[in-house]
Amino acid sequence: MKTINVCLFFNIVTDRPIQWVNCSTWTDQLSIDKVEANMWPPKRNQLLTVSVPGVAKESFIYGSYNKTIVYRGYSLPSIIGSLDDLGIKLPTSPGPLKMIIFNSTIPEVAPQGQYDIYVKAYEQDEAEILCVKISWEF
Repeated sequence: MKTINVCLFFNIVTDRPIQWVNCSTWTDQLSIDKVEANMWPPKRNQLLTVSVPGVAKESFIYGSYNKTIVYRGYSLPSIIGSLDDLGIKLPTSPGPLKMIIFNSTIPEVAPQGQYDIYVKAYEQDEAEILCVKISWEF
């Protein structure tokens, strides 16, 4: 009698694509077609960095952003800051540009549920540069 050993290997992929919406309009100053993250889905107690590469249609001398986190339909206080906070060296020139729209460690105590992050950026004349919504669920 012969014995045959059989090994089976399964490659299970648990990563999901980033859930994001480009809420920009055709007049926005940054043309984007993807959102990048250092890991996805987000994990508690780990640093999550989300960036938006794109092409700037014109120069920005200065500007601001508004970031709002919504948990289960309830908005947390908005974070407002300078475009410098998004990793942009100002002033910019037309061409390739990357904004870091989220860079934070997800707390171990983050509750279960749906999270949505809305980021809007504006240039010196208050024209919208971009609008992006990213979502995940624990």
